Parts: sequence; C-alpha cells; structure tokens
Amino acid sequence: MYSRANLDDLESREIDGVEPSLKAVGYELRPERMRPSVWAFEAGESNNRHYQREQEELYHVLSGRFEMAVDDETFEIGPGEIVVVPPEAERQLTAVEAGEVFVVGAPNAKDDGVVVEE
Repeated sequence: MYSRANLDDLESREIDGVEPSLKAVGYELRPERMRPSVWAFEAGESNNRHYQREQEELYHVLSGRFEMAVDDETFEIGPGEIVVVPPEAERQLTAVEAGEVFVVGAPNAKDDGVVVEE
C-alpha cells in the first residue's frame, strides 16, 4: 500500500518555541521508516541549532536561499540543492530569503533532536 498527498493541501502548523512553521508530511502520510516534513521560513528566520540522536537528515531546498551551518562550516544553499547530515553533526538553517525546505529524517525516531544551547 502507498500513501499520497499534495503539499499545497497540507496545513502549516506552528510549534511552540520553534520557528519556522511546519507542514507535517509525515503526519499526513504516516511512513514507518522516515520522518518527512516541509519547513516554511520567513526571511531571517532560523531553526534551532541541533543534532540528532539517531536520524541522519536530508535537506532539499524547494524555494528560497539559506545559510546552512554544519558543525563549524557555514555555506549557502538554494533551490534544487540537497544536503545530507549525519546524526551527530550540529546543524542550523537560516533563511537568507523566504523559502521552503523538504527535510527527511531516518530512521523514524520520535523526539530525536537535541537542541544545542548557545
């Protein structure tokens, strides 16, 4: 069996203490082995600097431009670019301009992220 959704039909959700807003693709499609979502950023917004306990994460920029920090390196990514980050690496996205990023974490581990206090 498969599941299917259109990103335009998914509602954006606000999560307390977390920016940007989230389109919970995984909640809609219920995959067993991965956690997909789309993060919608306004210009200047950042997500929390964090690492994962188990999940490696794939980031695919759908629109906009972003600064991505992975451990001690910072670089810019834009539409069509894809980055894979291992679980133990600290990462953070900052929107240079408004945009959306499709993020997939695997394996599907609930509450796997660890926020790094700065």
